[in-house]
Amino acid sequence: MGAELRLDAHPVTSWLLLGAAPDSTRAVDELLGLGVTHVLDCRTPRPMPPPAAICSGLVWCSAPTEDDGASRGTDWYSACLAFAERAAREENARLYVHCAAGVNRSPAAAYTILRSRGWTASAARSRILACRAQARPRYFEDAEQCLVELGLVEQERA
Repeated sequence: MGAELRLDAHPVTSWLLLGAAPDSTRAVDELLGLGVTHVLDCRTPRPMPPPAAICSGLVWCSAPTEDDGASRGTDWYSACLAFAERAAREENARLYVHCAAGVNRSPAAAYTILRSRGWTASAARSRILACRAQARPRYFEDAEQCLVELGLVEQERA
């Protein structure tokens, strides 16, 4: 059997990291080594629990969604925000947000988290794209519209 997959993660802020799925015990060990305490999994449900879900040192949350180009919907963004807020209330917490490749869904969740914490749309977008070069803003407009619908941010004027 080949070498275990390494962690593909990038810090966005001191408490928020963004990346691809930590699908090996080695990747989960790397998360723990980075001080990660909470993991938000934005992939579709797995047939078996992923390593992060069964690690006693991590609080894991599944917020499943397809990467199909459709709106994620306010319920999905609300679930992501609720878990992020739970993590933020804990002293010394660090949150890792991931999807399969860390390209579309998890950047949208991270964008939503930053916006809900007072970041402007342009600052959140720029920060995510600067920190994780492979991230795409595919769902950022969708996230923004859902945040407005939820009353969490006001529509920014261009």
